[in-house]
Amino acid sequence: MSKSIRISDTLIAEAERVARAFHRSPPQQVEHWAQLGRIMETALSWKAQSNAKAASMYSQLEDALASVDTVAGLNRSHNVIRRTSVMPCGYE
Repeated sequence: MSKSIRISDTLIAEAERVARAFHRSPPQQVEHWAQLGRIMETALSWKAQSNAKAASMYSQLEDALASVDTVAGLNRSHNVIRRTSVMPCGYE
């Protein structure tokens, strides 16, 4: 049984944009994001979650991923991910 929920117009617009690229409907895209969030929330440390949620870090990662098909873009993406992740001791 499905239920209706209210979400922001901004999230709907982003879901519509991304859903087209992945051949999903906007509700399917939101469900996909929710599933990823549920998985990541249990897998990431509190510090990593906090860093990932920081608006400036999201923006930096989004910008870096936009050019990931270049060597410079890939390096920028790796750097942002490193800064937003907490690695266990000895894994740097």
